[in-house]
Amino acid sequence: MEIGPLLGILTISRPGTTPFVGGQNESFTEILEVANEMRCAAFVFNPFEIDWSKKAVWGYRFNSKANPGEWERQICPLPSVIYNRIPNRTLENREDIIPILDTLKRKYGSRFFNPFFLDKWQTHRILFNNDKTRAFLPETHQLKSTDILSDMMSRYLSVYLKPKASSLGNDIFKINMTETKMFRFVHQALDQAPREGIIHNCRDILSELPETGEESGYLVQQTIPLAHFRNRPFDLRLLVQKDRNGKWRKTGTAARIAGEGSITTHILYGGSRFHADTVIREAAQNHGFSYKKVKKELKKIEFLFPRIIEYAYRQSFGELEMDIGIDVKGNAWFFEANSKPFRFDEKLLRAKSLIRLIHYVRFLDYMQNRV
Repeated sequence: MEIGPLLGILTISRPGTTPFVGGQNESFTEILEVANEMRCAAFVFNPFEIDWSKKAVWGYRFNSKANPGEWERQICPLPSVIYNRIPNRTLENREDIIPILDTLKRKYGSRFFNPFFLDKWQTHRILFNNDKTRAFLPETHQLKSTDILSDMMSRYLSVYLKPKASSLGNDIFKINMTETKMFRFVHQALDQAPREGIIHNCRDILSELPETGEESGYLVQQTIPLAHFRNRPFDLRLLVQKDRNGKWRKTGTAARIAGEGSITTHILYGGSRFHADTVIREAAQNHGFSYKKVKKELKKIEFLFPRIIEYAYRQSFGELEMDIGIDVKGNAWFFEANSKPFRFDEKLLRAKSLIRLIHYVRFLDYMQNRV
């Protein structure tokens, strides 16, 4: 009888019947269910509950037969493959977690995949320094001085300020130059309603930024005039994963339509979902650009970018979600990549991604057993 791999999903747990933060409870339940159907044993575990001497770990498995279903904590063998799903940079960079992650990377090598969140600036530099990917990047700089911001505003009239260590569109600013040469900004944050303001010069924007240290500073990025779908701008979420042979493949693409008045397309700020192919075709017709050209550029991105990013970081990634914009001329623009993609709500894409995840886990386990 074939014995499958033992997958450990690494995260941070908390006391209670729903022990995982954010939307992870539902995501982990789905992963464990698909893993079980594919003869891959799986559990979720906390980095602080590993016993190396006993080669064991306290893990969580979901008991769907309970009413209602509940997570049960039990002793498990050390996993053969680890999928890192620590949910945010703050937790990942805690002083008590860093040495544990270093130990896991050293002991597991490529079988510890998605080892950390990507650094937005480092990723940009990697892609900018490659002749094959540079043309897909908006002009982007670190906000080291207001002179950089002034120069960008004079040339583009509109820019985004993006935190280097944030996600979900949190604490993003959009700045537009007005007809009177002043600057109108919109600030979008998860914990408050969007706020707007007028400043007289670029130096004044510093007083509007949240207090951040040097490590979590801002990037300045030119605003790309995005194509519209039914009178609202959109962008694309492109998911690539490694398959049963350890090769990068596109899993799927989803479109996100900006909510009314939102400066991004995130669902949390009123954005909506739509079938990507429908959106691209309709936008191509309305703006007069080539649908085939867009598809060709997306194929280049899905093939080149994950390989170049992984090689440069010299780490093992099993999946990447890339945010791609299409401008009014049909040009594709790479905005950022996420090494720990959020759950896709498109059912077919989600189902395909879960199956491909377990295929890759089986590949890693098989390669280890060959050694």
